[in-house]
Amino acid sequence: MSTATTGQDLCVCFPAAGGGGTTLTLLRDAAARHGLAALALPNAASVADLDSGRWQERTVEEIRSAAARRGARRIVLAGHSMGGLSAVRLQPALDMKGVRPTGVLVVNTPCPDSSGRIPTMSQLTDPEIAQVLAHDGFPPELLDDEDMLAEIAHGLRGDAAVADRLAERTAPDDRLTDLHVLCGRDDRFIPTERCAAWAHRVSGEFHLTVVPGAHSLDAARAAALGRALAGVLATTPAAEEEAA
Repeated sequence: MSTATTGQDLCVCFPAAGGGGTTLTLLRDAAARHGLAALALPNAASVADLDSGRWQERTVEEIRSAAARRGARRIVLAGHSMGGLSAVRLQPALDMKGVRPTGVLVVNTPCPDSSGRIPTMSQLTDPEIAQVLAHDGFPPELLDDEDMLAEIAHGLRGDAAVADRLAERTAPDDRLTDLHVLCGRDDRFIPTERCAAWAHRVSGEFHLTVVPGAHSLDAARAAALGRALAGVLATTPAAEEEAA
């Protein structure tokens, strides 16, 4: 017997390194506009958290529970930058569990090369990280504060190490059934061609949307993000309702 109560589909959102940000907010807003329940979940807290399988196990269980509570007939996994790698990593696990049909939308997420490498901040110095953040519109007063910059850079390098491991574990012969990619053509950190390279990892539908903008989306890209999400929903068939 079905325990569905609302029949509301689910959009699970994963953040970029550092967590939060305008892109995550725009993802959640786009989900709400399309009638989806938005569930923001963290990336793995550390390489050990990822390698042990604990992050995947608890995240899959959280998604399964949220989908069951809402009676979701499908799930969208959406992520910004390293959050997109989390989404890509989790789709096969959800498929194996037979939870619901899942679609994936990634924003400025680089495809790993044949050696499993991506552009990364894990080895960048504090000033180099400051340059990346400055181009992305980070408040200059924070970057000019050496102590604040050191704290920010330390956290970003830790997250980037997790992103590196996620990329390493995305094998070249792994195939996604479908993928929607949105990227900013002015992103100096993740070049457009690294987002377009996902086409070689997809056996079914692949959609690439390139918009003006840098690594983080701003409100001017909300409409493009909404269209990309609508595309995921259009190509992700909903599961049949369970008999009461």
